[in-house]
Amino acid sequence: MKDPFAEPADTRQAILGAAFRALCEHGYADLTIKRIGEEFDKSPSLVYHHYDGKDELLVDLLEFLLDGFEESVSSDAFDLTPEERLDAYVAATIDPDSIAGEHGPDGRFMTVIVELRAQAATDDAYRDHFDRSDRVFGSFLERAVREAAAEVREGAQSEAPAGAEAPSPGDDPIPPAEVASTLQTLATGGMLRWATTTDREWIDGTRKGIRRYLESVLPKVDPDG
Repeated sequence: MKDPFAEPADTRQAILGAAFRALCEHGYADLTIKRIGEEFDKSPSLVYHHYDGKDELLVDLLEFLLDGFEESVSSDAFDLTPEERLDAYVAATIDPDSIAGEHGPDGRFMTVIVELRAQAATDDAYRDHFDRSDRVFGSFLERAVREAAAEVREGAQSEAPAGAEAPSPGDDPIPPAEVASTLQTLATGGMLRWATTTDREWIDGTRKGIRRYLESVLPKVDPDG
């Protein structure tokens, strides 16, 4: 993954970059403000000046990264087809090491995300962040599902005999939000499994199963629903 803090624009970003590197190295449980300060190329006391503790700092880090993802989505920075975006999302969560290039996630950070998500069970600040995160990624997935379903319909129409009616999702169309929510839940569970086990034999079967699910469900999705 391209380092989002390679060229910090201000002190806040420099501190967040130090927290990002220290978090990936030490994990949540062993992370301290002192260790974050050791990654900071200015006075470590500045960390204490800006944040009361590591959790306040880490929530700000998560919000910064989520803001960056939203900006990338709004500017269409991901040069992928809708179905490729769906597949990349699944791969990023259940098989992060399989994605090369600047958009590939850092496997260490994906493990840390599981640790931080666990804090949301008892910490309202983390819970609020992951509520927002789920909404952002849910909207991203829903848009991709809508666009993928539209492309499936267009492809079916182009293959249909001349004069044939445009294909429709049927009498009981599936809402795009339903497919997006299903993918998001599967991926979240996959990320937990990837981060907490050493077994990787399940990954290929899971990715094939999700692709099979999409192949069967996308023709039934109403892109306008």
